[in-house]
Amino acid sequence: MALAVAGFTLGIRNVSSLRPHEDVIPRHVDQLASEMTREGMQRDPIIIDRDSAAVLDGMHRLAAFQRLGIENAVCCAVEYSSAGVKLGRWARVYKLGAGDSLKRALEEMGGMRRTPLAEAFSALERRDVGLAVLTPDAAFVQGAAPDHAKVVESMRSMDRLAEANGWSRSFVPEDEVDVPLQQPQRFVVLSRRITKEDVVGAARTGKLFPCKTSMHMIDPRPVAVDYPLADLGRATSQQLKSRLGGREGTILPAGSLYGGRRYKERLLFLGQP
Repeated sequence: MALAVAGFTLGIRNVSSLRPHEDVIPRHVDQLASEMTREGMQRDPIIIDRDSAAVLDGMHRLAAFQRLGIENAVCCAVEYSSAGVKLGRWARVYKLGAGDSLKRALEEMGGMRRTPLAEAFSALERRDVGLAVLTPDAAFVQGAAPDHAKVVESMRSMDRLAEANGWSRSFVPEDEVDVPLQQPQRFVVLSRRITKEDVVGAARTGKLFPCKTSMHMIDPRPVAVDYPLADLGRATSQQLKSRLGGREGTILPAGSLYGGRRYKERLLFLGQP
């Protein structure tokens, strides 16, 4: 019933069966819903775990489908335990306003202790601490290893603090945290190492991570299925297979730019030549 490609399957799934594991950013959902309506297409598939239907990539696409009342979506189902699916993290970058200080932010957070950067990174990898606030010279970490709920609440508390103070927030991959630390008035918040079990657990229980916590890399990542929204309501996986049957697909190398984003993994471009 579904199209087998590069170790995963592309098929049509009812959006009510899909389980997000992260919150979304409302304005991104608005933008994506408007873009989908304007183009009349689902450009890229929602990527899910084959066994649990946990959404690994495409939380905002799922929310846009729900916003638009579209019942079906093109999904890429992957074997989450496979080596071809890698799990990383996004780091939060906050820019302090004029006259604000990191000291005040740490006081608002409470329970933070100073530690060398290398020690903080090791503690995050061991999951001994929930999160770390990183600066160019040192880090500040929470106390003893908290449970999942406390880690999530700490991250949301930092987001609320930033919003209340008018600090801007952006995101970088975990291996690029050194870049914003070289810029003035910025600090970085990085959560402890998350596992695939954490992701599936959040999806199954509905106890979601804050937005932009996990970063999944699927190699190769399928893009550009370009399925008309008007046809999705009655679409089947067999019809998807027929629609894509005449497309050869092109592998784009890691580092390719697609849709305004540069991807670390290879892309399987399924669009029309």
